[in-house]
Amino acid sequence: MIHSTKGIVLNQIKYGETSLIVSIYTEKFGRQTYMVKGARSKKSKNKNNLFRPFFLLDMEVYHRAGKNIQSLKEVRLSEPIHNLIFDVHKSTMVLFLAEVVTKVIREEEANLELFVFLYNSIRYLDLCDESIQFFHLYFLTRLTRFLGCYPQLNREDKKPFFDLDNGRFVSLENKHAHCLNFELSQSLNILINTSIDQLNELIFSKIVVNDLLRAILNFYALQIDGFSSLKSLSVIQNIFSDDL
Repeated sequence: MIHSTKGIVLNQIKYGETSLIVSIYTEKFGRQTYMVKGARSKKSKNKNNLFRPFFLLDMEVYHRAGKNIQSLKEVRLSEPIHNLIFDVHKSTMVLFLAEVVTKVIREEEANLELFVFLYNSIRYLDLCDESIQFFHLYFLTRLTRFLGCYPQLNREDKKPFFDLDNGRFVSLENKHAHCLNFELSQSLNILINTSIDQLNELIFSKIVVNDLLRAILNFYALQIDGFSSLKSLSVIQNIFSDDL
């Protein structure tokens, strides 16, 4: 049966001489894998450049429940992409965040709230004219809402330290690698309570940004089974460190 659905490209793998295997998070079916035959050939209607990470698609698909690899009938861009390719900062951020999403979202079932969050976040990143040096921190903290490990918003004067193991603020700084110090805990609390339209009001040093990113990724590793090292981490750290 043919279905129409929107989709968000996560990654692609070359297959054979001209085909692609593409991982897409779909509005109707959750994460799915599609074989795109001949996508890399000159005559293909489904051109290779449609399947870049975080491209937003309108798709007609052949879907069979339980099948490992599905098939595409038609595909086109759902939204025009302005800056995700040509802006080096945004393209680097896309590669990094798409790698994270690929690792943590595995469910082959619809989750409309998660899809809307991803879709709108990508649109914001593409269209935003202001600096986006804190966007990846915002995105990663908000994504935890859909992964079942959103930090507890329980910080108070008596509980100033964030415990990565338990995802909450605690009264004593436990002397282990998974408890953040006072300054970093305070910065994390500020980040969690900052809306997307207030990101440019944040004042974080280069050191704090890198420490926050490291802390958030450690939180992912502690809370999400199988979350491993990221190939694109060093790239995003290097390219944004010069802007702060």
